[in-house]
Amino acid sequence: MKLRFQGILCSCLLFLTYATAQEPPPVQQTPPPAQTPPPAVPGTPPVPKPTIQMPPSDPRAQLPPEPKTKERDTGGDAISVEPFVWLVQSKITIRGGAGVTVADAAILRLPGNPKYAEGIVATFPTTKENSLEFTYFTVKAQGNSPVPLTENFFGNDFATGDTLASNWVQREFKLSWNYLTWPYPSNGAKFRVKALFEMQFSQTEGSFDAPADPNAIATSGTKQVILPTLGLGIEYHPVRHVRLEAKASGFAIPHHADLWNAEASIVLRMGRVEALLGGRAYHDKTSPQQDEYYSHTEYGPYVGLRYMFK
Repeated sequence: MKLRFQGILCSCLLFLTYATAQEPPPVQQTPPPAQTPPPAVPGTPPVPKPTIQMPPSDPRAQLPPEPKTKERDTGGDAISVEPFVWLVQSKITIRGGAGVTVADAAILRLPGNPKYAEGIVATFPTTKENSLEFTYFTVKAQGNSPVPLTENFFGNDFATGDTLASNWVQREFKLSWNYLTWPYPSNGAKFRVKALFEMQFSQTEGSFDAPADPNAIATSGTKQVILPTLGLGIEYHPVRHVRLEAKASGFAIPHHADLWNAEASIVLRMGRVEALLGGRAYHDKTSPQQDEYYSHTEYGPYVGLRYMFK
């Protein structure tokens, strides 16, 4: 019995010894190696932010904008047509010029005075309150005068004592660019100045006859003046729909032709219609270097009525 107990005890010891020998030794946890930070690399310095400096405030920017006038009331702002009647006084003379080839060249102030002249003005607006203006008028008269001495008109003689019947007509064409010089834009200004750049053409035609003289031969002659002219125009607007206008222009070539004209008027606007009342003066002289030449001056009051299409 004792031997059996010892054998069992020995068996238990052998089992424990074997089990202990089979267990793996405990694993020791090795701490991870410490991470060494990478060496510092010199970095790019930060880009500085631009400093924006605001410009000093303009005191004018604080002011409200100036009111703009929508209505353009400078003369010539609309397409218009203006017929007019000119109560004209005229003085016209015919003389022998430097190119005359006869000894008894005429020197005569033509008789007769026109009762009135008829004309028309057409206006076309351009940019910046400027305008293109076309003017035409015609003046004519007739009369009789005695011939004190034998005189030659355009190659034909009229004897002493003849009664000379003369007719004459004068036509004037003018194209003018009216340039608003000051102020621009007008914007309701009362006083305005325009520069006038023009081209003018004048034609004078005279005819002469002595009906009582059977030997007399009727004759006629026509002379022209073509000149550029420069001038100045002014406007004054005292109240709305009323303005005062005045303009003058001219040009002369010494010992040759010359030409000038002037006018002034008061203008009353009523919707699309303008009534004008004023005065005109005109002068031209054809070239004295020709065989014969005309010289005449016309002046007097006029009235006009302008209709504006736009």
